[in-house]
Amino acid sequence: MSEKARKALITENFSIALDILRAHKMRSGLIILGVSIGVAALMGMVSIVLGLKASITDEITSSEQVSLMVMKYDFVVVSSEDEYREMMRRKDIKQESVRAVRESCPSLKEVGFYVEPTTRPSLTLRYKDEKSRMTQLGGCEASLFAIYNLEMEEGRLFIEQEIRTRADVVVIGSAVKKNLFPNVDPIGKEIKIDDEDFLVVGTAAERKTLFGDLANNFAMIPYTTYMAKFWKESDNCIIYASVRQGVDPERAKDEVTNVMRRERGLKANQPNDFSVTTSDATLEMINTITGPVGSILTALSSIGLLVGGIGVMNMMLVSVTERTGEIGLRKAVGATRRDILWQFLIEAGTLTGLGGMLGIIIGMAAASAVSALAGLPAKFSVVYILVGVVLSVAVGIFFGLFPASRASKLDPVKAMSYAK
Repeated sequence: MSEKARKALITENFSIALDILRAHKMRSGLIILGVSIGVAALMGMVSIVLGLKASITDEITSSEQVSLMVMKYDFVVVSSEDEYREMMRRKDIKQESVRAVRESCPSLKEVGFYVEPTTRPSLTLRYKDEKSRMTQLGGCEASLFAIYNLEMEEGRLFIEQEIRTRADVVVIGSAVKKNLFPNVDPIGKEIKIDDEDFLVVGTAAERKTLFGDLANNFAMIPYTTYMAKFWKESDNCIIYASVRQGVDPERAKDEVTNVMRRERGLKANQPNDFSVTTSDATLEMINTITGPVGSILTALSSIGLLVGGIGVMNMMLVSVTERTGEIGLRKAVGATRRDILWQFLIEAGTLTGLGGMLGIIIGMAAASAVSALAGLPAKFSVVYILVGVVLSVAVGIFFGLFPASRASKLDPVKAMSYAK
């Protein structure tokens, strides 16, 4: 068969498919709806997952400087309870180590100490009759704000003298300010943190992040004050640092690792009893997590496509039975088994392809609606849109293969006996 004849045959079969669709509007419409629901679920899930991944990546990489973090344990999935207990028994990160890292690591620009609670990660703050939502409390040095580009809206950060004297001063996030001081200037006001009075010296500017007000719902006090009034053995001490512009993060990581090993008295044959993680490594961890999650969500949402495919097979089997006479006539005038096979495959692919395109539109609209209502980011990819169309057509061809094969094998003499 020449190329021209093949194109003419495909065009003819496509025209027949559209005629069948118009002739059986209800049946075809239900098939298209079933496939479109499956594709819509797939597109919606993929768009949200891509949006979340892109948003988290943007937040981590928004700063030009690479950050670095030292903890006594790593961000890993612990394989056993014994391993977890072993990590929890590690020595805490000491403030003396901060000074050693600051003095011995030329690759670092800013270095700071931070303490966070683990058994009680949040609490309620009060100002007169106003209460905040559950707020994250932490103790830090002022350098933490520079490392993570936390800008001040009003007031100031605590100064070195206030850190040395364990002053009762606090810098609050924008969400806390909204809760406690909706119509009042917070600077110079005293708030209660766990029944302790603290003077508000500054408020941080609002950050637009994936987590909304959660990222702005914090209160930071000098780490020395935290250690004196709130410290518990289970609390987590962390060294934060920023890598100098143009310095290889791995070089900075090696410098910090060497200093920490020396500070913690580790011998050459002993493994690290601490973790040094860069923001780049955190990004890799997020990609590692979002990849399998996206695959699972995609697999679950693909169940709708499977249901639509079964519907296609059922409809095509019915169609073959109803059109036995037509098949016999086509074979009688010279149509080959291959022609009949392609006729029904193109018909099935056309139905599911239309369902796929409708599903893409519905899925993108649904993802946009979820993004607007729930604040979850959505991202649309041309690649995944094309994949959605191809996948829907492939479902039609796959599930239409058996009915099409059955139609192509009909005996023309017997088939013509059904012709009206």
